[in-house]
Amino acid sequence: MTEAKVVMDRFMERLGNNGFEKENQPNNGPEISLDFIDAQLQSYSKLLKSGIVEAALLSE
Repeated sequence: MTEAKVVMDRFMERLGNNGFEKENQPNNGPEISLDFIDAQLQSYSKLLKSGIVEAALLSE
């Protein structure tokens, strides 16, 4: 069985060498454009109009 220190050392080495695909890192997300902002605002407006937020707040 591999010791925990060896596993962590390998993990940290691989992490430092960009051996893992990282999500939500700078320059790795969607391009912020007017179309993107518009789509996000429409999505948030739809969520607010759905009543889900109010229902969740009232159920506490």
